[in-house]
Amino acid sequence: MIPRLNISFPLKNQWAFCFGQAYAPAKGEYLLNHARSGIVMALRAALPEGGSVGVVAYNCHTVANAVVESGCTPIFVDVTEDLHMDVQHLAGLQLDAIVVTNLFGIHNDIEAIRIAQPNAIIIVDNAHGYGLPTEGDFTVYSINQGKMPALGAGGLLWVNSDQYPASIQQQYATLPSYSKSQELKLFITMLAKAWMHIPWIYGLFTRRMKNHRGKATCREAVALRRMAKGVSRIYQQALPTITEQIHHQRANAQQIEDTLMSKGLADSVWYGENAFMAIARTKDTIGLSKYLANRGVESATHFARAIEWAKQFGYTEGQCPMTERLTKELIMIPTYVPLAQV
Repeated sequence: MIPRLNISFPLKNQWAFCFGQAYAPAKGEYLLNHARSGIVMALRAALPEGGSVGVVAYNCHTVANAVVESGCTPIFVDVTEDLHMDVQHLAGLQLDAIVVTNLFGIHNDIEAIRIAQPNAIIIVDNAHGYGLPTEGDFTVYSINQGKMPALGAGGLLWVNSDQYPASIQQQYATLPSYSKSQELKLFITMLAKAWMHIPWIYGLFTRRMKNHRGKATCREAVALRRMAKGVSRIYQQALPTITEQIHHQRANAQQIEDTLMSKGLADSVWYGENAFMAIARTKDTIGLSKYLANRGVESATHFARAIEWAKQFGYTEGQCPMTERLTKELIMIPTYVPLAQV
C-alpha cells in the first residue's frame, strides 16, 4: 500500500543528518522546527497587541493554533470550488492580517487579496507550496516528513517586508536549539516513522493502527524552536534535486488526472504548481477510494475534519458553505511516486 503522505528517511538523508554540511540561510530567511512557528513569529512581529486574522476554514488546525498562540483571533474565510481563498468573502471582513494558505500548492492571487484587504498584513502559508514564490509581508514553508520536500521536522520563514526584521531577529535569538540528545531523539523518531510507512508494513499494520486511533482535541500549544541541525544538513543536500522532484510529481499528477477522467471516476481532477497531491472531486468518495485501494494506493478526504476543528476556534455552522461541501467531495491522491497501478 503506497501511503498518501511521503514519510521517508532514506540512507542518504540519514548520512546527511549526521555528517552533512548545514544549510546557510539567506538574508531574511529563518530556519525553524515547523512552518507554524513562522506564522506565530510573523504575527507577533506584525500585531504585538493581537488582532483579527483571516484563515481559510478548509485547513489544518495547526494554522488556527498558530494564530491563537500569537495572541490573535482566527476569522474563518471560505474557499472557492478550486480551493482558492474566496476573495469576495474576504472583502466583507474586518481583518488585521491574513494567512493565505496555498492549499496543496495551488497558488492564490496575492494582489487580488491585497485589493480586498488593503490594510491587512499578509502571511503566505506555503506549507504545501514549496517552489512557489515568497510573497506578502511574510512567507512560510514546510519541509516536514509528509510534505514536499519530505525532509524532516523543519520549516522556513521569509521576511519580505523591511518593516519587521528587527522584531523577527529578536524573537529568533530567544528560540531554543536542539540539544544533542534531542537531535538523537529526532533521528530515531524520523527513522521509526519511515519504517512504519514502508508500503508493505504500512498496508499490514500502520494504516490499521491509524484507522483505530481515537479523536483528540485539536487545540494545542505551538512549540517554537530552531530547525534541527540534522534537518538543515538534509535540506542542503536535497536542494539540487527539488526542482526535478516537482517535475516528476507533475507528470504523475497528470497521469492520475488522465486516468480518472477517462474512466469517469471523478467529476474533476486538478493539482497545484508543485503537484504536492492530486485532488479529485466526486460525489462517490468511498467508491473512488476503494478503486485506488484495490490498486495499492492510499487516498483520503484530506482535512475532512476541517469544520470540526474550526468549531473549536469559534466557527459557526454555515459560515463557510463551500468548505462544508468540499470536505465531503474531495479525495487527495499521492503524487510522490509513479502510480502505474492506477
